[in-house]
Amino acid sequence: MKNYSSIRYIVLAVLMLAMAACSKDPGIRITDQYSLWFSNMQGQKVFAGESIDVQFGFSMFKTERYPVDSVKVVFNVTEGGGSMTVADVWISSDEVAQTTWTVGSDTFSQVITASVYDLAGKLISTLDLVAYAFRHNQWDEVTAGPEIQIWDLAADTVNDVTFMTTYNKLYRQGARYYIWEEVTSPLFQHPDLPRTVKIDGNGILYVSTSGGNIIRSFDHGFTWQASTKPWSDIATYVQAYVSNDNRLWVYTAGRPVRYSDDQGDTWHDAGADAADGGIGDIFRLGDGTLVRHGLDCCSLAISDDDGQTWTPVETPYYSHKVYVNGDDEIFILSSQGTGETIFRSVDRGASFTLVHSVGVTFRSSYDNIFTRFGNFWYVAIPGYGIMKSADLLHYENFRVFSDLRTLYIDHNGIMIVRDKDFQSVWYYGVGPG
Repeated sequence: MKNYSSIRYIVLAVLMLAMAACSKDPGIRITDQYSLWFSNMQGQKVFAGESIDVQFGFSMFKTERYPVDSVKVVFNVTEGGGSMTVADVWISSDEVAQTTWTVGSDTFSQVITASVYDLAGKLISTLDLVAYAFRHNQWDEVTAGPEIQIWDLAADTVNDVTFMTTYNKLYRQGARYYIWEEVTSPLFQHPDLPRTVKIDGNGILYVSTSGGNIIRSFDHGFTWQASTKPWSDIATYVQAYVSNDNRLWVYTAGRPVRYSDDQGDTWHDAGADAADGGIGDIFRLGDGTLVRHGLDCCSLAISDDDGQTWTPVETPYYSHKVYVNGDDEIFILSSQGTGETIFRSVDRGASFTLVHSVGVTFRSSYDNIFTRFGNFWYVAIPGYGIMKSADLLHYENFRVFSDLRTLYIDHNGIMIVRDKDFQSVWYYGVGPG
């Protein structure tokens, strides 16, 4: 009889553990005597100050050692500074304790702990529920989700929409800036996996693919169609760029740069030198002059014949990026010693003057250095951080951020900072400038 009883205990324990292993809810804890769980999924994301309806369940296998008729569940906020509407409640086995958790704003990570006590006041066990509260103008670090390996972002401030490419997929920002919804379309199937996403001044979106195509949208991403293929015989990654005159440029290794002035319906070859270093940045000055910088160091050039011939421009030190403001002033970012320096030219690159210099902890490729939102530019230097400027001549530190790799700003003015190791992104709301 004793052997049978022991076997029964073992079987029940195995069954309860198997139930835990099969559950999709990570908030379940089980032993051979009891099980406790949150019906809420772990890691829910909300805004600070919002409420979460919490349900906590408890089941007990009664034995002489644990003669439990009911238990007391005590809820405590253990991280984040939030509050609970119900702090403690008595429930019987297989009943559910309920409370409403208003998350705080002390920290991004929010935690409540449910402690279970028997009739004698002895602690049986505890279980944590974790949530994340996005806060106003605070740096909130996200370590899981599609955005942690963001490749590119296009923000449409007129039509209030932002798109991102990452993991060979295209995402659209949901009603909340930290929610990303995958854009599914037969056009984005292998081999045409999304690589970059760009937007022109008319709100037309362009997605370059790993299969050599450009997929575009004329209705803010609701429908998509393929443009004419830039190179009919190419089935490899195409790099795309939209210059400030709405011209669409494309590049792939071993081919001349091509451009389109009709949203990808027809394509034209640029001059042979346009392919020097790929496409980093291209701007058109008010007099029609084109200014470009490739992805490689020291590849600044200008063209006076609409891109058919290019004249190299000598830059101070080792230039990486070029930016042209509305007054046709040319700004470059160059590596100098152990730092990065911004230079300005007001004579089409004939001469440059030093504007600002910072030290860096590492060097990387240079994607989005000069980003304008509202009345300010946010200048992101890899290995240093973010500076803020109203005129690109005077700078103040917005955030010293030595792990910064790339900065993006969505249509709401939310900064998305990616780190150098593709492990984290930080969200921060800058709001209208």
